[in-house]
Amino acid sequence: MTTTDLPQTAGRRLREDVIRDLAIQYGIPANPVVFADTPAAAGEVAERLNKPLAIKLVADGVVHKSKAGGVLLDIAPADAEAAVKQLFAEQRARDVTPRGVTVEPMVEAGPEVVAGALHDPGFGPIVMVGSGGVDVEALGDVAFAQAPLDRDGALRLIDRTRVGGVLRRRFPAGYAQLADLLVRVGGAGGLLLSEPVDQIDLNPVVVGAETLVAVDARAVTRPDGIDVHRPLPDPKTLYRQLKPAIYPTSMAVIGASAHPDKMGHRAVRTAVDQGFTGALHPVSRSAGTILGYAAVSSIAELPEGIDRAVVALPAAAVPQALADLADRGVRTAHVLTADTSDLAQAVAGTNLRVLGPNCIGHYTPYSRLTMIGQDASSKEKGSVAVISQSGTYAGDVVRRGNELGLRFSFVSSVGNCHDVSPAELLAFCEADPDTTVAAFYLEDDSDARDFFALAATMTTPVILFKGGRSAVGGAAAASHTGALASDPQLLRDAAADAGVVLVDSFDELMDTLLLAQFAPEFTGPGLGLLGTGGGVAVVGADTAHESGLVIPSFAEATDQALAPYDAPGSSLHNPIDIPTWSMVDDSGASIMGRLVQAVAADPAVDCIVAYTDMGTVYDMKHGSDAAAMLTDMARDISAAERGPAPVVLVLRSSYSAEQDTLVRALRAEAASAGVAVIESVDRAIAALGRVRRLNARRG
Repeated sequence: MTTTDLPQTAGRRLREDVIRDLAIQYGIPANPVVFADTPAAAGEVAERLNKPLAIKLVADGVVHKSKAGGVLLDIAPADAEAAVKQLFAEQRARDVTPRGVTVEPMVEAGPEVVAGALHDPGFGPIVMVGSGGVDVEALGDVAFAQAPLDRDGALRLIDRTRVGGVLRRRFPAGYAQLADLLVRVGGAGGLLLSEPVDQIDLNPVVVGAETLVAVDARAVTRPDGIDVHRPLPDPKTLYRQLKPAIYPTSMAVIGASAHPDKMGHRAVRTAVDQGFTGALHPVSRSAGTILGYAAVSSIAELPEGIDRAVVALPAAAVPQALADLADRGVRTAHVLTADTSDLAQAVAGTNLRVLGPNCIGHYTPYSRLTMIGQDASSKEKGSVAVISQSGTYAGDVVRRGNELGLRFSFVSSVGNCHDVSPAELLAFCEADPDTTVAAFYLEDDSDARDFFALAATMTTPVILFKGGRSAVGGAAAASHTGALASDPQLLRDAAADAGVVLVDSFDELMDTLLLAQFAPEFTGPGLGLLGTGGGVAVVGADTAHESGLVIPSFAEATDQALAPYDAPGSSLHNPIDIPTWSMVDDSGASIMGRLVQAVAADPAVDCIVAYTDMGTVYDMKHGSDAAAMLTDMARDISAAERGPAPVVLVLRSSYSAEQDTLVRALRAEAASAGVAVIESVDRAIAALGRVRRLNARRG
């Protein structure tokens, strides 16, 4: 069998003997199979093989043969012809037209696995492995990886499955051979990337004590136009191309307006109010001056070589405006307008790069730009980058980040990404000296292949908040692999392989960004937990376990340092439980900073969560006295000597207006001391677990 022997029609299901023979050519241990188009031919094959047989139906429209009654097992050679006659009769009675059968020797029973591969529309070439058999979809014990796959990657892939653990312990030879099989399916020179096949299923692959063998195979041919081998975006190139968009020194607003309610006015207003540091050029057909800036009436009147153009025109006018901007040598454009035609086509063959359409704009303190109001847009420079396909989330990041103490390199609302892709923006972040962590909110998987493949090569940590997770993948279900690729497991596995940290909510995103900013070196698992409320600590311990953290016992020196603070109702073991009334000494001063200092000095402690219940303090004291006690405590914790261990302060508010106002003030003070304030112990611990994984990329 050679490539030229394969059917050239895209999406054509290959006959089992054809794909089996092709697999064998790639060194995949597959049971030899012979196709027979008639019962008599099946009998002749059986006579030659002279072994107990497995006979399987070949018929158009029948994918899962076992469920369709199309598999006969342990058939004696002398009975083969009669058995096939009966099989054909039964299938015709079901309105199925048999094309023939495949005949093969029976294989000794053993654990069954599935090995598959396909070209996913978003994630590109991927490999799958897991528990096999007829119920593979129901079992759901599968894991995915992007191709090409090397042997170490194949072993990691197997280890993500339950069946992988069984094989590693009980069938070590088969476990090792399964890794080799996966490389031959999805490696750099493997079947998926070397042959015009789209979906491949080897199911079941039966694992024995010393060998394994694929006893069933299916595949379909690959559609034209799939680019199997393509280069990833180059960070240096993308930094050069996109720096004018991210950190512009000159900017034009196309569709600028003197009317305060117009989008084109707002684009000028936000730049002026934020104190844009570069040259600003409004383009308006109706206004001569906008907010003190002289306007020109057409793009042709602009100076050449402007860094960035903000486009706020009716959708039908956008493509021509982009063409005119390209002719004028404008380097980048950010299209706010929605419902445009494909803007990649509008700028094809030019040097203009386009962000958008359908977005609200861009924020960076380095160029003094924002897409929201100036009061909610900090002018302090930072190193956190956020790219969002949602304008709402982009605005929320800037507003809430300002309150939380986050400091950004930039936040960009990029909408539908017609031209500049998320992967290209990721490449920019890798090369950007002002960005140390990059976060993305993405709503589709069209760029997933390049995004995750590039992330796997990067040193910049990456966080992903993904919308549309219930619709991941989307390959046609012509195989088990195709059916299972629609599962969110594909997203989780691709992220894990690439070192990308997934978050499930906007709150998780902000918690993770905050701790990534304040704890860039934190990588250890040891958690010190101290505060008021034993139940909170118990649940916190559960969260720590789920987040990959441990709550170690304290060293003897730590116990001695904590001993002076023992009081009735206290527990000074990790986690420390201090009653609210014992959080101050005889003079009324907070002891919490001293506790934090003692815990931070413990060699097994790598991070600390300190928490208190604000409502209990307000129960004990009048409003101003309660606020004074909590303020003293928060300042004491923030100022404590903690060495390299990050401290998270949890102020458990009862949601009264007075308490929430106090939290806002204390959050700002703590942030200035490098201490994150998060509203619950569970969220704080979970965020520490995510940031620990995130920081592993920096190591």
